[in-house]
Amino acid sequence: MKKLLSIVVAIIIFASTQVPFANAEATSVSKIESLLKTAEKHAGELKWQTSYEFTKEIKNPDMKVFNLTKNAYWKAYFEIEKYNGKDKEKFENRLHNNTGIHFSRATSYIDAITSGKKIERLTDQYNNLYSSDPTSNVTVQKYHDLSTEIRKQAQILYHVYGKSTREAILTKYKQPGVKALQTSKYVISTKIHLNNLESLIANKAPQYKIESNVATFFSLQDMIKNEEIAGDLYTIYYEIIRKDSNFLSQEKEITEFFKTSTEYTNTENVELLFGLYSKDYPDYLNLKKEIESTFIDFDLRYETLCIETHFIIDGIALVTHDEVETYQEESIAYSFTYLLEKDSDGNWKYLDLIAID
Repeated sequence: MKKLLSIVVAIIIFASTQVPFANAEATSVSKIESLLKTAEKHAGELKWQTSYEFTKEIKNPDMKVFNLTKNAYWKAYFEIEKYNGKDKEKFENRLHNNTGIHFSRATSYIDAITSGKKIERLTDQYNNLYSSDPTSNVTVQKYHDLSTEIRKQAQILYHVYGKSTREAILTKYKQPGVKALQTSKYVISTKIHLNNLESLIANKAPQYKIESNVATFFSLQDMIKNEEIAGDLYTIYYEIIRKDSNFLSQEKEITEFFKTSTEYTNTENVELLFGLYSKDYPDYLNLKKEIESTFIDFDLRYETLCIETHFIIDGIALVTHDEVETYQEESIAYSFTYLLEKDSDGNWKYLDLIAID
């Protein structure tokens, strides 16, 4: 009898210890179900607010709905984390598929719009700066800022759900920024090269590096359609290149060359004047006769007004010589642009006549 009573008491004690756990598990499941339904309700509403196909516009979702979804998601998440029952994985998958994925997509969508609005502000700032002072270092920096933000948004857009939504964000924010960069890229690239040129000269870089930079500058300048801006950049270059001692010394040589050329012309010294021309000068074989003929037919006198050396690259110089030509007391101003080359003896020679104005 005592043994039977002991068994009954043991059963009662076991049952009394198990009921609270069962009730606790049931309560937890019930709470999780309630939290999941709340999260799913808010996520369902949020889902459509981040779809361009549904809204037909790019704007932030209702942040009240977004925050309700976020709070409901995390409440359900932490409640599921505490749960150790057999349905835990099912609850986790349900939370992710019905709420988490929409919350995550909405976060990426908001991030993309935030970045887009920054691109929009930077584009406006850049356009204003470029319009007022296209060659300033402040404008160059804003160009870099805009480029950087556009590259950053490319990574952010990777996480935005829906092709049509991504394309709409690109159209609204990125395309105007890219257009601003594209239309001004040659001007900004040219200014960047000028900044680099100034740095190379200041740091006494090897001459070939300086001359290579100069060559790139002129190549880029040729791509600039706005003549006023191209002229402004050339003015900046003109000031920078004359900080190069090597350029200055050769510029003096070129000035002396033209003084000598004018002297030989005015004294009608055919041999010495002809000796100032390179054998590669166009129609070199007939050049001497042309000089002789000119001296016979015309009594001309020349006076130098200005000599401007545009560049010196690898022994080749582009130079404009402004002069006054006087014939029978009538004077006319001309501007001749030449290519000069330095021969193996270090003497400058006429290589080609590029333009006459």
